[in-house]
Amino acid sequence: MTVSITFLGAAEGVTGSRHLLEVNGTRILVDCGLFQGRRDESRERNAHFPIDPASIHNIILTHGHIDHSGALPVVCRDGFKGHIYCTTATADLSQILLRDSGHIQEMDAKYLRHRQEKDARKKGLPIPDQSFTPLYTVEDAEHCDGFFQGISYHETAEVAPGVTVYFTDQGHILGSAAAHVQVKRSDGSTLRIEFSGDRGRAHMPILRDPEDYPESDIVLTESTYGNRVHEPIGEMENTLAEIVHDMLRKGGRLVIPAFSVGRTQNILYHLHRLRMAKKIPHVEIYVDSPLSMKATQVYAEHPECFDDDTLALLTAKESPFSFPGLRYVQSVEESMTLNDHPGPCIILSASGMCESGRILHHLKHSVTSPRNTVLIVGYMAEHTLGRRIFERREKVKIYGRTYPLRCDVKTLNGLSAHGDRNDIIASVEPLKDVARRIVLVHGERTQSEPLQASLKERGHKDVVIAKLGSTMEL
Repeated sequence: MTVSITFLGAAEGVTGSRHLLEVNGTRILVDCGLFQGRRDESRERNAHFPIDPASIHNIILTHGHIDHSGALPVVCRDGFKGHIYCTTATADLSQILLRDSGHIQEMDAKYLRHRQEKDARKKGLPIPDQSFTPLYTVEDAEHCDGFFQGISYHETAEVAPGVTVYFTDQGHILGSAAAHVQVKRSDGSTLRIEFSGDRGRAHMPILRDPEDYPESDIVLTESTYGNRVHEPIGEMENTLAEIVHDMLRKGGRLVIPAFSVGRTQNILYHLHRLRMAKKIPHVEIYVDSPLSMKATQVYAEHPECFDDDTLALLTAKESPFSFPGLRYVQSVEESMTLNDHPGPCIILSASGMCESGRILHHLKHSVTSPRNTVLIVGYMAEHTLGRRIFERREKVKIYGRTYPLRCDVKTLNGLSAHGDRNDIIASVEPLKDVARRIVLVHGERTQSEPLQASLKERGHKDVVIAKLGSTMEL
C-alpha cells in the first residue's frame, strides 16, 4: 500500500491551504484555498491549479475561510466530480463566502479594467486590449452548492475505499474542524492522520473551546503563531477601549480590516461588552460587508457551535450582533458615503488581509490622515497590503496607486482566532508518545522554525516543516 501527502499550499506560508492525500492512487484533497499575496503572483498561482481537478476523488474541508476554501469554484468548474466533506455549519458558511468571493473578484476586475482604460485616455494612449478576467464568478460559486456533503462533528464518512474521516471542533470559526483521517492498510492495521486545519483558542467568546486531538500516527498542525504569545483577553479589551477613546479624541475614524466570518463577530462581541460596562461611550459602528450580515444569520442557525455564555446571552435576547448604534451596510452607495462621514466612527470591513473588497476604498480614504487609525486584528500574510500597513511602510499601494501612510496603525493580537505558540504546543503534548511525526504547515519560517525547536526540546522525536511542492511518503 502506498500513502503520501503532497503539500500544494500553506507550506512555508499561511495561505492557499491544499494538502493532497494519495492512497493507492486515489486522490483526496484536504482544503482547497486561495493563495493571497502579491497581486500578480496570486493571480498566476490561483489561475493555474497545480493538479487536474478531474483527478481528485473527494475533498475534505476543515473550515470556510477563503485561504482554505476559496479555490473550490475553480476546481468544481474545471472537472471535479466528487463530494466536499465538511461540517454542516462549514457547508452553510462556505456557500455564502464563495458567492461573496466571486462577487468581489468580478467587482475588482471591473474596477481595475476601468482604471486601466481611464489612465490610457489620460495619457492619450489607445485603450489596451488586455482585460482583467475574474478568477471565477458568482455563478461559478453557486455551482459548488451541489458538491457539499455536510456531516456532524464526530460522524464518520467514507471518503475513499478504506479511507474514513471524522471532524472534531477546533473553535476557530463557526463549523471549524480538525479532520481525523484513518487509512485501512492491507494487513488490517490502521494509519491515523490528523489535519489540524486552523486551531482556535480556549476561553474565546462565542464558540466552544477546541477539542483535543484523537490519537494519531501523523499530525499536520498549523504554525501561524508558532513563535508568538497572545495577550490575555482581559488586557485585550482594555486596549481596545483605549484605542476607541484615542480615536474619539482625534475626531477621526477607526478602520478595522476583519474577516466577515469569525473576526467581525468577535469584535462586535467585545465592543458590546465594553458598551454595556460603560467603558466606551456611544459611537457609531458600521459593518460594511453584506457578507457579515449573512454570516451572522448563519451563526444564529448553528447554536450547536456556541459556548454557554453566548447561548445565555441569546436566550436573554441581548444579542452582541445587534445593538443601538450598530449598522450593517448593504449597498455600494451607502458604503461610499462612509468615506465622507463627518465625525468619529468605527468601520469594520472585509477582507481581513486587505487584498480585496470594500476595505480597499476605506483604506484609500483613510491612510493619508493622522486623525485616522487602522487597527490590525489578525494575521497578515507576507506581500499583502495588510502586512505592509502592519509594518508601517512609508507608502502603500492601493488599486495601483501609491498613498503616504500617515494614519496611526495599532495592532491587537488578542483578538486572533488562531492559537498561539503555547496553544499549539499544548495541543500536541498528549500525543508525544503516540505520534510518529509532527508536520508543521500553515506558517512562515519565522514562526515554524522556533516552534519546531521547541517541540523537539519537549521530546517530540520527529518534527518537520513541510516544503511547498514536496511529497511525503507515509
